[in-house]
Amino acid sequence: MVTFYFDTSAIVKRYRKEVGSEILDKMFERKELGFTISFWSILEFIVAFSTRIRREELSREALDAVVSRFLKDVLDRFAITSVNDELVASATPLATKHALPSADCLQLASAIHLKKALEPTKEELVLICSDKDLCKAAEEEGVEFIDPEERDSLEKLTKFIAQSLS
Repeated sequence: MVTFYFDTSAIVKRYRKEVGSEILDKMFERKELGFTISFWSILEFIVAFSTRIRREELSREALDAVVSRFLKDVLDRFAITSVNDELVASATPLATKHALPSADCLQLASAIHLKKALEPTKEELVLICSDKDLCKAAEEEGVEFIDPEERDSLEKLTKFIAQSLS
């Protein structure tokens, strides 16, 4: 089995068409796949879209529709990891090691924590992320990732789905 953990940089592609959106669409077509997201990502997602109102790129109605669709997907498809003192403490050394922004440190710490939690079940974790610095740090920490913007993303996804079904 494989659990796909989504960073906000990737999940927004499901709700705003951009490079990599087709990979997210293919993932969401597969009802049997396991998805996880951080509670932190819910706030990050809403902030990413609500700032577009301030820049007059999105109407209030459009924001409400996007947020509603996202929250429905979260409730229907995702396991949600919590953000707690332990997670923040484990994210702190990642900040100095990888020089990532605080939000990315929390995402990486969540992915690492979930990967360790899944090890006894032999389940793999794959980070879905389009932030190049976060992908590099994940790789250095031994976390598999797929960047939906990369050319090999469909090939990597196909490999992990095959693993997940075997």
